[in-house]
Amino acid sequence: MKAVFGDYDQEALDYQYDNQRYCPTFRQTLDEGARLSLEAVPFRTGHDLRWGAHEDARLDIYAPAGAGPHPVVVYVHGGAWLGQNKKESAFAAPAFVRDGCMYVALGFPRASQVPFSEMVAAVREGIGWIVRNIARHGGDPSRIVLIGHSSGSHLVTQCLTHDWKAAGLPGNDFAGAVLVSGLGHLEPVRLSYRNQRLHLTPEQVREFSLLTNEPSGRTPVVVAVARGDTDEFRRQSGDVARYWRERGLLVSEHVFEGRHHFDVILDLCDRSSTLYRAVMQLIEGSGARPDQRRTPT
Repeated sequence: MKAVFGDYDQEALDYQYDNQRYCPTFRQTLDEGARLSLEAVPFRTGHDLRWGAHEDARLDIYAPAGAGPHPVVVYVHGGAWLGQNKKESAFAAPAFVRDGCMYVALGFPRASQVPFSEMVAAVREGIGWIVRNIARHGGDPSRIVLIGHSSGSHLVTQCLTHDWKAAGLPGNDFAGAVLVSGLGHLEPVRLSYRNQRLHLTPEQVREFSLLTNEPSGRTPVVVAVARGDTDEFRRQSGDVARYWRERGLLVSEHVFEGRHHFDVILDLCDRSSTLYRAVMQLIEGSGARPDQRRTPT
């Protein structure tokens, strides 16, 4: 069959970007994340806070006791740009709250509801709202770490290439960003079955791909991927890490053994895990020194 991207024919490329088919136990993992998110409700201090006009432009805040200001972890969920929501995104909140951090589960309109470009703009708007308003809720706007998983990782990169000064914020830097099992270039996505619903154009691929743009600031970045991810997701994660390394902004790169695309992010629930510690190092500032190592864990 004819090659569509690299050495992949259409069927093989579709398989590489079909995480659910690649990981038959995905539903159990998603159910576990939803269960853990439900258990986080007692830590919630702000519910359905509206930051935009769309029905899903809302966020939930989970915070420690006391006035703060608390460092802030913002989680941008995955779901192939089409699914999942903030209700299922609170699984790691108890761990961070216990360590004195505020945890924000960002809700946003997905590409199943609005055009792809509007979804990207909405996530940027939501992050901007957090920077402007989180102090009123006890958070420290100067210590915000963005975490994205899968398609959420791509959306976080769109915040790292966005010119926040032009949007009226004082600077373009966050305390850190953690990109887990994400993508740096959308062209193979456009060529895969996924584009039947995303409707990406070649022009949008260039506009919304990390690798064809430059960062707006000097945010330190951690890149992670599961050993059980597809070859394409591992390749893309390596390209993302190389991108940040070449710009002197890569703190660390991790390949997590014994994890697949869906369960790797649940390591954030474990305060002793490498992924959780990487986030805390960014919050504490000790992780802001670029590191050339690639760490299998």
